[in-house]
Amino acid sequence: METVRLALVTDIHAGVERSNVRSGQSITLLDHVVQEANARKVDLLVTLGDNVNATSPEHDRHWLAQVGQSLGRCIAPAVPLFGNNEYKFLEAEAVAAALGCAAVSEVRSLGGWTLIFWRPSCSLSLDSGPRLTESDLSWLYDALAAAAYPAVLFLHAPIDAHSMVGNLYFENRPDLAHYANAAEARRLLEASGKVALVMAGHVHWNAGSTINGIHHRTLASLSDTFLAAEAAPPSGTWALLELAGDGGMSLKVFGREPMSWSAPAPAEGAQWRSPLPREAFDARMRALWEGGVTP
Repeated sequence: METVRLALVTDIHAGVERSNVRSGQSITLLDHVVQEANARKVDLLVTLGDNVNATSPEHDRHWLAQVGQSLGRCIAPAVPLFGNNEYKFLEAEAVAAALGCAAVSEVRSLGGWTLIFWRPSCSLSLDSGPRLTESDLSWLYDALAAAAYPAVLFLHAPIDAHSMVGNLYFENRPDLAHYANAAEARRLLEASGKVALVMAGHVHWNAGSTINGIHHRTLASLSDTFLAAEAAPPSGTWALLELAGDGGMSLKVFGREPMSWSAPAPAEGAQWRSPLPREAFDARMRALWEGGVTP
């Protein structure tokens, strides 16, 4: 089978300029990503949400249309996902109309891979972070039941609850960085035995973790800066995700924060051992420290 190639970009934040986010350059930066995607002949161009800044309904529609026009110059189909900024002033249907995409979650099959594009609710405020609804989780359950192995899940906010130490936005507000009930989504993924990778944005940095054999990766913002200097340029981050017919996965990140990562898909249905209960762990370690036999 041929390798599936996807261009990924996230947290474009088109719109009103912010102090450390170069929103005024976002469309130019996105045009560059589209050019790269065309040159590399990708199969899909995926945005992982926060395509605009949340400013007002009118401004957001205007900038969503600008993003949509840029994505429309991609030869391959574009699949924009939605983030918390889209949901602040607009409903999913209005966002979809401006971007020219589906308003609901969707599943596509390419090259033997199942690609799950999840558009769950993603509203947040200073009082509470995003939370998955029962309908969000029900849709994911049904999608996983129908999915073929191996599968990749794409969404805006991560569900791995990885550390926010050192993160400009979320070190002191980790509750806003992830879905509050992300563990419920992870349980569905792990129980399915089909998901190899989860790709997300939202936290504006390149990071990753592996939970029960499933790899979770986040991608840095296209237009945010990461250097302390006031005149620091935008990161220009985008990525090429390659999914091979033999189950191999490769992620190459471009821009001012380049990196690469690769791994094979876990075996279908594979499960890590369940974590030891506190009592069992303490008993095992006590036996080791006291020179006894490991229970």
